[in-house]
Amino acid sequence: MNRASQNIRLITRADDAGSARTADRAILETIERGIVRNVSLMAVGPTIGHAAELLAGRKDVCFGVHATLNAEWRDVRWGPAAPPDRVPSLLEPGGVYFTRAPRAFLERPPAIAEVMAELQAQLDRLRGLGFAIGYADTHMVFEWALPAVAEPFDRWCEREGLRNYRRYGRPLPEDGPAEDGRAPGGDGAPRDPAAELVARLEQAAPGQYLVVGHPGYDEPDMRRMGSADYPSARVVSDRIGERLQFTRPDVLACCERLGVTPIRYDEAEPLDA
Repeated sequence: MNRASQNIRLITRADDAGSARTADRAILETIERGIVRNVSLMAVGPTIGHAAELLAGRKDVCFGVHATLNAEWRDVRWGPAAPPDRVPSLLEPGGVYFTRAPRAFLERPPAIAEVMAELQAQLDRLRGLGFAIGYADTHMVFEWALPAVAEPFDRWCEREGLRNYRRYGRPLPEDGPAEDGRAPGGDGAPRDPAAELVARLEQAAPGQYLVVGHPGYDEPDMRRMGSADYPSARVVSDRIGERLQFTRPDVLACCERLGVTPIRYDEAEPLDA
């Protein structure tokens, strides 16, 4: 359905900068050859220094702290920006790495004071690397398992002059992918995020929306990312697709044809305004 979409304002966000050199370079491509206008930075990621070398001086994107309390992969792990002895409730037994998934917080909720100390340490690290941080969002949307963090997170964003991602950008309309990450329809075909984005834009009424991706390439450091329930081959396939959703010619042509304007968080209007 092709509606008049001249008033679609699309917050385009690339996540996980700093997680791998492959991801950092792919994100740079989505800025320079695509529609990404916001980059979420993983301060505790193993290549955050590399991400700073590639990106920190750019003025054409809005940077955000990708608040990270979990380390989900089997072979690529990360721990806190704060001294571990200041945030022990966030760590696995052994006190080195974050827990793998937010669901761990349901059984062992971390101390909220430690959560906020860690988020401040992550923000301070990014600023120290030369990034001008304009917004905050959360890795793996950890707040679903830690609802007590919502109010302190709101206050922290306000105090630090950060736009809280929860107040901006609802998702585009879609039928939704199957639960196993494959395309709807039951034919087992891999997802095509670029084609999905075009279809979603075609359906969208005028308004402000958000689209998020995790750009990547098929390279050795990206192939190290995987877990028992999310095999490496699928991670790589998904992240290639999410790079293409921001750069493929049919997506760019669709945005031009429909009058879609990619915007930064610092250009966006709060949804409750």
